[in-house]
Amino acid sequence: MDRGKNNKYIFIIGAQKSGTTTLHNLLSKHNQISLPKIKETHFFSHDEVFSKGFNWYLNQFNLDNKIICEADPSYLFFEKSAIRIKSSIQDPKFIIIFRKPLDRALSHYLMSFYRGFEDLSFFDALESEKNRLKQDKHLFSFIHHSYLARGNYVKQLEVYLNNFKKSNFLFIKFEDLISNGDGRIIDSICNFIDIDNNYDAIKIPESNKKRKIRSTMVRDLLYKDTFFKKAISTIIPSDEIKLKLKNIIDLFNSKDYSKSESKQLIEESLSRLPQKYFIWNDEQAQLLSSVTGLDLSNWKYN
Repeated sequence: MDRGKNNKYIFIIGAQKSGTTTLHNLLSKHNQISLPKIKETHFFSHDEVFSKGFNWYLNQFNLDNKIICEADPSYLFFEKSAIRIKSSIQDPKFIIIFRKPLDRALSHYLMSFYRGFEDLSFFDALESEKNRLKQDKHLFSFIHHSYLARGNYVKQLEVYLNNFKKSNFLFIKFEDLISNGDGRIIDSICNFIDIDNNYDAIKIPESNKKRKIRSTMVRDLLYKDTFFKKAISTIIPSDEIKLKLKNIIDLFNSKDYSKSESKQLIEESLSRLPQKYFIWNDEQAQLLSSVTGLDLSNWKYN
C-alpha cells in the first residue's frame, strides 16, 4: 500500500498575513488532524524542498491520523504549487482566508520591516514594488516586498480553480475567523474538513500580532544570512529545533504594540497613501467577491 494514500489532505494555502497561523494553531488542538513538525514546509512551492521527494513530505506528519493538514501561504502565491499538489495528491481540499487587500499589504510590510528586510516607508515601498519585483534576484523581493502582488487574489486563484473542483474550496474572510463570534465559522471549517467539532466555546488564539524589535543586532542574527546563523545550522542540524530556538529568541527580543499604538500606526500609514491604492483595493474586493461569493462590501473605501 502506498504511504499516505488513505489519508485526507487539507491545505490552508493563504493568503499570507490573513490568519493562516491562527487557523494552524486552532487545528493543532484536534486529535484527528496531523500538522507538520515545521508549520510551513514550503514543499510544493520551493524547488529545493520539492526535490527532496514526496516521502520526505509525508515524514513531516503522523500518518496514523485521518487528516493531513498544512498551512502554507506560499502555496497560493507560487503558481507552480497547484500543479505540484495535483500531481502528488488525489482530491485535496483547500481553505483560503482572505483579508482586505490594503490591510494585508500593510501587515506584510510591517513584517518585512520588523525582520529587517524593509527600510522604506509604506508609501515608498508600494511605489517601489513593481521595479523591485522586475529586478528581483533569488526571489528576495518576490517573498518580502510583494505587498500589492499578493493582494491580487483572483489572479492567484485562477490556477487552482482551473485544476480543482470549486467544491473543494472553503473561502473565509479574515475578520470572520478572528471575530470570536457565535462559532459558525468553526462549524463550517469542521464540516468542510469532515471532523468532529470539539471546539466547545473555544477562544480563537491570537497569532502574529504586530511587534517592535528590542535589539536590531539580535534581529539580524535571527533573520539575515550571517556567519553566526550558518554556524548554528551546522551545530544544530534539526530544522525543528532550530525553529523552536529562533522563536524563543525572537519572543524575548520583541514586544507587542498596544491596541492604541497599533491603531495609530495603521491610520498614519494609510493616511499617506494616494487615492489610486484605495481604488485598487476596491477593485480587488469586487473581483474576489464575484469569484468566491463572499460579501466583501465592508472592504471597500468608496
